[in-house]
Amino acid sequence: MRTSDVPAPRLEALVVPGIERAVGHVRRWLGDVLGPDHPGLYDCSVCVSELMTNALRYTDSGLGGSIRVELLIGRERVRGEVTDDGGAATVPRVVDAGDGLSGRGLRIVAASSLAWGVRRRGRGFTVWFVLDTRCPREADPAGPGRGGRPAGADAARSLRRVP
Repeated sequence: MRTSDVPAPRLEALVVPGIERAVGHVRRWLGDVLGPDHPGLYDCSVCVSELMTNALRYTDSGLGGSIRVELLIGRERVRGEVTDDGGAATVPRVVDAGDGLSGRGLRIVAASSLAWGVRRRGRGFTVWFVLDTRCPREADPAGPGRGGRPAGADAARSLRRVP
């Protein structure tokens, strides 16, 4: 295949107010942008929802600010970014979830993605992730998504406490 035959990645961006109902709005936007049958839609929705919830809970975004969501959509990868307004006491990081009720967001993102990271952007932070969207994931019996479940479902399930 010639380089000119490979479609260029597409950039989509959305800025939403820092309110809880914006998370659902962004999930619907992801469905519109990626399409309902996109192989990365579920994992992308899980990752973006977790990152937005963190931004609302721990930064100035949730105190009347805003959140910026960006997607770079390629043929085999989707890169997502969630940028907050700053004001967090610490840099976003994976923490041990002692009580099992909080602290799982970045662990879910890490388990669902090929790579993820954090970078300073203005006063705030951008947390990014990269998803492999080649289908079907369940073809790899040792990998995420066994049994036809999306990787995000496996990641969330593995983080639940078993009594």
